[in-house]
Amino acid sequence: MYNRKFITTIVICAVAFSAVVFMFSPFFYMREIVISGDSTVTQSEITNRLEADLTTNLLFFSTRAARRRVMENLYIAEVNFRRDLPGRLYVQVRERRLAAYVEHAPGSFLYIDQEGRVLEVRSFTSGQRPIVEGLNFTRFALGEVLEVPDTTAFTIATLYAQLIYHHGLMCRVTFIDVSDTENTRILVGYIEFNVGGLIGAEARVRIIAGILAEMPGIDFARGFVDLRETRGEYFFEILT
Repeated sequence: MYNRKFITTIVICAVAFSAVVFMFSPFFYMREIVISGDSTVTQSEITNRLEADLTTNLLFFSTRAARRRVMENLYIAEVNFRRDLPGRLYVQVRERRLAAYVEHAPGSFLYIDQEGRVLEVRSFTSGQRPIVEGLNFTRFALGEVLEVPDTTAFTIATLYAQLIYHHGLMCRVTFIDVSDTENTRILVGYIEFNVGGLIGAEARVRIIAGILAEMPGIDFARGFVDLRETRGEYFFEILT
């Protein structure tokens, strides 16, 4: 009887040991990483932050630590992992979208997303995004939403930046001036649109998109369009 129990124990231990050895074997080495959702951040950047190679065991790969490293890149808002054993790892990222630039000092620009979060600071602008003027602030922190005492100006700036993106005007609008929150100005080339305040922002940006579609050469003109009151016709003044 004791011999049978002893043999049973030996068998169980042997099976457990074999299972552990198998789990640590090259069978579970990571052979492929499939990344999706990336646009601004390169796949090589994400892969490097994973700190995984062909000898990384997928079973024991720490997704928690990898998530922390990947999200140190402020353009990445969220990352999720899925293991496909024995050797494939799926990585799904959600990026923050660069929405506008804010000049912090002469020759220094804050890159902000649609929520007003500071993604990075550079001495130049990269890509066609509007520059926001009129936001007065004393401090900022990377990865945090910009602290602006005038919350109305901040709300107007982020709202119009989002609407400009959704209406396909990101590559045409050069400035958003919120110095006067009742007379917000949007500049397209040399054409200035006065869109008033916060109320009716969606309708006004839709009108701007319509005007630009009907007048493709307007970017090369100089003028002023008053959109503070939405109506069938709009006052357009040619500047000299």
